[in-house]
Amino acid sequence: MAVDNSQPRYEFRIWGNHLSPIRDRIAAPATPSVPLESAETYILSAATDTANVKVRAGLLDIKLMVEQQGRLERWRPALKASFPIDSRTIVEDVFPDLKIAPPHIERPSYTHGEFIRDLVRPRHDLTAVDVIKRRSKFEFDQCKAEFVEVEIAGGASSETLEFESEDPAAVLRAIAKFGLTAYPNISYVRHLKLMIGMIPRTTINAAR
Repeated sequence: MAVDNSQPRYEFRIWGNHLSPIRDRIAAPATPSVPLESAETYILSAATDTANVKVRAGLLDIKLMVEQQGRLERWRPALKASFPIDSRTIVEDVFPDLKIAPPHIERPSYTHGEFIRDLVRPRHDLTAVDVIKRRSKFEFDQCKAEFVEVEIAGGASSETLEFESEDPAAVLRAIAKFGLTAYPNISYVRHLKLMIGMIPRTTINAAR
């Protein structure tokens, strides 16, 4: 197991289908990174929206929402573990973060495929969502920004734009600078649940 000791970050994330004009305004004062494409699997829990659990590039990556400060969410990196993952980590860290009782464990460790097939997909309270992302990143004014085109298995797609920083004031300045104060802050976990019908759209609307 490898605990991620990165500092918690304040995040503000918006979603839509026509966010590229906002992306272009952000890119004007900041040089974007080379766009990257990745295939990821998110593990969504019916018991919590505060655990962002995904598999990317052979790693199980977990971050936890530890605080809400006004309109911002503060997320703490909690775990980066390479597959195969030992059963103790799965029982003592992964499932507690998902707020779900651990399943029956039959192996000393699990590969990526075994983990999804044997421990995630059979559960009615967990959903594995395969996601393709195309990401561009920006940095300016003590703040990082990310624009992502998101496509899930089955063809549904969306765009998302996020600002993050260890300094909440930097995120709030960016929100104001680019005229995003009217948007709700919606995490990856909540929006993916919305895209697959795991939570109704009225739940998101009520949170605005």
